[in-house]
Amino acid sequence: MILGALPALPILAVGAAGVVTGLTGFGFALVSVPLLLLTMDPASVVTTVLVIGQLTSTVNAWTSRRHIDRTLLRALLPAAAVGMVAGSYALGLLDANVLKLSAATLVVLFTLVLAARRARTGRPRTWVMALVGASSGVLATSVGLSGPPVVLLMSGVLPDKHRSRATLAGYFALISPLGLAALLWQGSAPAHAWGAALVLAPVALLGRAWGSRLHRRTPAGAFRLLTLAITFVAGLGGMAAAVASLLARA
Repeated sequence: MILGALPALPILAVGAAGVVTGLTGFGFALVSVPLLLLTMDPASVVTTVLVIGQLTSTVNAWTSRRHIDRTLLRALLPAAAVGMVAGSYALGLLDANVLKLSAATLVVLFTLVLAARRARTGRPRTWVMALVGASSGVLATSVGLSGPPVVLLMSGVLPDKHRSRATLAGYFALISPLGLAALLWQGSAPAHAWGAALVLAPVALLGRAWGSRLHRRTPAGAFRLLTLAITFVAGLGGMAAAVASLLARA
């Protein structure tokens, strides 16, 4: 498979997602999943997003490692690992169009909540972090969207854009291998998705590099609004496509 043989939409989706990831430390799945679901089946999307997200997040985490909140990561990761196993089972049981609609709706709702929420400092309770980690893990391997619970948490406890971006990147870099392992264990990672991920990865990395430059130059409020706008539009587009598919089948 060569890059030119792929539809334009996946290339644009992955490139835009890479820019958002470089800018904020999160958002690769939020931007790419609803658009990729228009041309790929859910299992392929989850695998592709995890593979590419691993690459972009690892680069982000390494380049900003001095800002990572390691205590927060240690509290989230064990519960996320358990949630990923549960989510991998759900991927094989639920209807594809229902998964598409759920993923896109989650993006829209998450964006609205995040837009309305003001950042506050303070460490959340242990059970709250465990719940957030578990929810993120379930969503990672069922619909490819591990971000919403964790990003919402980070927005409340890490208002500094450098610490938030670095910690989110570290989290996604560490959970992506766990998610891939869970999918492989359940036989839910199609072989062709790995090829698509490898072909699309350079596009995502180029987008990440551009986004990282924007991160250094853009005020916190401006890049936050831009990210929310992109994810909201992507979510609405995914919802419309999923509803159309369900109505056509009815």
